[in-house]
Amino acid sequence: MKKVFTNDKFFLAVTVIGFAGIVCSSILGFVLYPAMFNGWILNIALALCHLFLYSSYKKHSKNVMKGLMGASLFGAMIFTVDSFQWNVSVLDDVCSILTVLMAVGLFVTHFFINSNHHSKPGLIRFNQVLILLLAVVNVVWNVDWLIVYDSLPVRLFCLVLMIGWPCAMATTVCIESRLDAYRLDREAAGWTEEKGYPENYVHEYEKK
Repeated sequence: MKKVFTNDKFFLAVTVIGFAGIVCSSILGFVLYPAMFNGWILNIALALCHLFLYSSYKKHSKNVMKGLMGASLFGAMIFTVDSFQWNVSVLDDVCSILTVLMAVGLFVTHFFINSNHHSKPGLIRFNQVLILLLAVVNVVWNVDWLIVYDSLPVRLFCLVLMIGWPCAMATTVCIESRLDAYRLDREAAGWTEEKGYPENYVHEYEKK
């Protein structure tokens, strides 16, 4: 999974698809369920957050990037809790609970990963597994809605949400995976917190 989450094309793809998917689902959601206006505004904010997150990573703006990662994961938790109001079946309840638990897991693990400057490949793999499981649950949930609701706008809403939301969440996991790969690289080169970077060490972003 490391090669997938550190791949440049995959990183760009999930960012673009995630942004477009969340924006489209928010517009459709507002048309279909205008009473949930605040939720769709939050979705748009999350989409922008993930887009700026990608941009800050590319510009090596570490402080901005770390703030946006925390904000996007916290916003995702709020979104998952808010989704309980859509539930009309037992499957909805099960998927809601699983989604909340995984969103909380991603949020909490993020802080353990960034608690110091050392690599944590085990936690990175845990988050990669979590995002894949979240995608599976999201697909099962939305496919059920596609089957149950005989309405083209609702089905279109479910389709773009099913594709977009997991991709947007994957943006953060891609960045965490990449940062950890850099930490592993510098540690292999002899980096320590006490001594810092070894002489003539070339940072990853300087290699291009």
